[in-house]
Amino acid sequence: MTDNIVQFNIQRIYLKDLSFESPMTPEIFTNMSSTPKVGFNFESGIKEINTDTHELTLTFNVKAEVENEVMYLVELKQCGVFTVSIDDADLKKKFLNVHCAEIVYPYARENISSIIQKGGFPPLFLSPIDFHTIYQNELDKRKND
Repeated sequence: MTDNIVQFNIQRIYLKDLSFESPMTPEIFTNMSSTPKVGFNFESGIKEINTDTHELTLTFNVKAEVENEVMYLVELKQCGVFTVSIDDADLKKKFLNVHCAEIVYPYARENISSIIQKGGFPPLFLSPIDFHTIYQNELDKRKND
């Protein structure tokens, strides 16, 4: 049995794209009559730079609405470049999709909350994401297709 030794390095974590829109300002600050409904979704993508170096991109969309009017909309791409050296391709894929995403996500959370506050709104505290379960569910789904 061979040991799967992972050689890992964080090369860079960076903000690739950020957009904030608040079409109802300044009226929304004085005319809000109900609690906003906040929707959140994200996706991840991995781009191979070379055999052992990959860029992980987490893309987020956050939309807050009140009475079917958009209060604010945030679109963000938070990235990391990682070196992951391991012989097992499946383990490498899991490492990138789970562990690297867990490293990048706190930066995305901070940037989203910060830009919303800078737009004049209360900060949005996003819950932790269980990247391991999401990855496992995606693998299970692909097996059943």
